[in-house]
Amino acid sequence: MSLFNVCSWWSTQCGTATQYDVASLLCARFGLDTQEKDYIVVGSQTGQLSVYYPHGKAFEATDLLLELQLAEPILGLYAGKFSGNARNENANQLAVLQPNAIAIYNLQAVAGLADYGTQLKLQLLVEHKFARVAFALCQGHFGQVKGREFFCVVHLDGTLTFYEQDGICYECSFPGQRALPAPVVYCERTDSFLRFNASWHLQCFSYQDLSHSLVSRSSSYQPSWSQCLGEGILDMRVVQLKENCSYIMILGERNYICLDDNGKFNFLLKLDYAPKCFYSFVVGYYWEPGARLLTAIVSDSAKLHIYEQANLIWAAQWQQPAPVAIQRSNVHGLAGSLVTLSANGQLTVGYLGAQPFQFQVKPLNIEELSFAEAHKQLQQLEEEIKESVDIRDMDALNKQAAEQVRLSFSIQKEVFDDLDTLLLDVPADVAVKELPSAKGLLRIKIKAELAELQVVFNMPSGVRCSQETLSLVNVPAGSSQELELDFYIAELLHAHSTRVEVFASFVSPRGIPRVLQQSAYLPLSMFYRSCQPQKAAGIKLTYTITSKHVPPKLSTFFAEFVDAESETHAMGLQLLCPGLEKLNEIITVVAAKNSNRLRIQSDCVETFGMILERIVETTLQLDSAASLLNMQKRKPKRGVLNRCVERIIAAPFIPSQPILHRVDVHHETQLNIRSQT
Repeated sequence: MSLFNVCSWWSTQCGTATQYDVASLLCARFGLDTQEKDYIVVGSQTGQLSVYYPHGKAFEATDLLLELQLAEPILGLYAGKFSGNARNENANQLAVLQPNAIAIYNLQAVAGLADYGTQLKLQLLVEHKFARVAFALCQGHFGQVKGREFFCVVHLDGTLTFYEQDGICYECSFPGQRALPAPVVYCERTDSFLRFNASWHLQCFSYQDLSHSLVSRSSSYQPSWSQCLGEGILDMRVVQLKENCSYIMILGERNYICLDDNGKFNFLLKLDYAPKCFYSFVVGYYWEPGARLLTAIVSDSAKLHIYEQANLIWAAQWQQPAPVAIQRSNVHGLAGSLVTLSANGQLTVGYLGAQPFQFQVKPLNIEELSFAEAHKQLQQLEEEIKESVDIRDMDALNKQAAEQVRLSFSIQKEVFDDLDTLLLDVPADVAVKELPSAKGLLRIKIKAELAELQVVFNMPSGVRCSQETLSLVNVPAGSSQELELDFYIAELLHAHSTRVEVFASFVSPRGIPRVLQQSAYLPLSMFYRSCQPQKAAGIKLTYTITSKHVPPKLSTFFAEFVDAESETHAMGLQLLCPGLEKLNEIITVVAAKNSNRLRIQSDCVETFGMILERIVETTLQLDSAASLLNMQKRKPKRGVLNRCVERIIAAPFIPSQPILHRVDVHHETQLNIRSQT
């Protein structure tokens, strides 16, 4: 199917710096003349009310019959026989809905002098004020009363306020869940109201039940029927196509739905576009066998789709932005026109044209090709690609990256007790323990221009940082950053490492990514405190230090707890974050007097991780300082899986039974939690 244009026949700008929505447009007749056509009424959210009466193909000043500025925003415009005091029984009144009031006006024609044309003026018939904020209005022949229309105001909380007989009003509420702001429509054939509730169900309530609920002060009545639509709705209308059935037309967020007035689905059409507004109407009279149900749906891409029930019969394109409101109207010289209103107030009367919407391809900008210039650009691209993806010399790449961004990361060995737990949002169960914290410092110096720089910290389990990430864009060369950090315990978990890693990933202006990494270690005094050593324990491990440059003294490995001049050979450490509150998890470290051995013993396997890490890292650092071990270059001996084995020999290894026991306990706990929930 070809996509045609929506041709503009008459257009004007309603106002500037104002906003409009789907309820800002009304096309209706008010019975001012026997040969009159439709008037176009527009109301903005800033309170500007305008009435237009097009006479020709182009806008003229005489087409604007009324322009009025109201004190409050206009939420909706409605036409009907709302007052019984009108002199002309065939005339319709104009209802203007505002947030806290609704006003009923009678339109009166004022003959113009000379050639200035006819004008309109508004005569206020009645004004109803209400305490609750209004959302929309529903009108109809409530109770199937002929010759007179009533209306009810739909409030934001779902309450309905009915107005009858020029002053009699009452309120009622729908039963069940609190209603979302959604349109409520009236079906005259079944004398019922259709409401969309918070659970995406379309419910039908009879007018008799609503009126009886006021007398009985009860909200226990049930809907006549209910259907689940499964999505939110944008708008809803009721049209009568047959004498014994009315159709409920619903525009959902992704579907176009039609139901009978008894709740049966007539069709559901899934849309492949995002709709903005729609308008359903019947061509002919409903008692005629040839009556047709047509629906115009506007998409967010400014396309108009015309459906006959569920069949797409026409598609057209707007040259302007997509409108927010659309109606069908009969104006002078153009019957069955499409009246649209955009969000910025562009009012247009158009028709479906026969000129196809053609997509024109822009002409190609063909330039003379220079092979020498193309070869030069190709070589430059190849060099950039090679520089970004060539990983054959990683040492050179890492050295180059370290020159572009220089990192300096350190953590102080002292701990502090002045942490602001409220500012850092430390949980209450952790804050009451007053656990110590550590301070760190990160310095960043950027030598080359960067498109993006991101710094991320990787902490042990349960430990947090006062600033875990840092993101910078368009970083100039020569800039620097300095971060003062606080590391603190935020969860009462068993930490198995004190290592804190900082990753600096950056992208050059040419899109080449690089990553730098540095690490530092938290002080053990954040996690342990000194206590009396234990003489016996369930798990005992002995380590032999084979390096001649590592003195087998406790002060060598645990300077936070033992002074350098101390000659003590046994030390006890109690874990500050035990798994059970009533259980003291203590680990004991014993240094042999006449050999280079260390014995570590404890009843809890969770206490070993950070102690062993400290022993290994201290041994490797001292050896590296003595130029005997280069962790970056030297490879381990043949048959040795780990470099640490060359310097530290364990006898025996950590037993696996306590670890498996902890796994079983964790699994049983998870099963108990799932069974209880």
